[in-house]
Amino acid sequence: MASEPMRKRTDHWFTRGWVIIVGFILTAVLATINWLQLASLERSLGGVSVPETQLLGYGVDYVGVVDAQMTDELLERYGASHYLWDVLFSIAFALTLAMLARRIARGRKTLWFLIPIPVLYAAVNIAENFALEALMGADQITSQAVMFASTLTVLKTILFVLSLATVLLTLGTRPRPRP
Repeated sequence: MASEPMRKRTDHWFTRGWVIIVGFILTAVLATINWLQLASLERSLGGVSVPETQLLGYGVDYVGVVDAQMTDELLERYGASHYLWDVLFSIAFALTLAMLARRIARGRKTLWFLIPIPVLYAAVNIAENFALEALMGADQITSQAVMFASTLTVLKTILFVLSLATVLLTLGTRPRPRP
């Protein structure tokens, strides 16, 4: 009888471990699909990179070059990449890292420092998508709109790196088994 509760608890942790593994696989697949979509779009733009791949930011002139080559069909493909693949990636990435942090930190105070970073990354990445969509669809490109989108791109890059560091920190804060 005593082994039954222990087995349920073990099965629960084992199942949740599989959810995290599936989350990492899903995140990798979504990132790959999004990257392939953006690479295809860049080829269609004559080799010009789309703004969100400029991890250290960009200016009005750069966005003007991209916008000048953007046709209605390419703009639609760009939006599809943002609204589907990149949003799904952001959500899967944040949830997977949050589940991993929750599983390893197990209620310790460290957890509240680990979870917000990937969630902020997802929010900034989605906000960047909307800012770039508004920017590319605008009749006139303003320096303020470009600066806002560029700032979100740089912030997204920083938060992504911090999110990956969070994974390492989470693994480093794992409680040691008691003898």
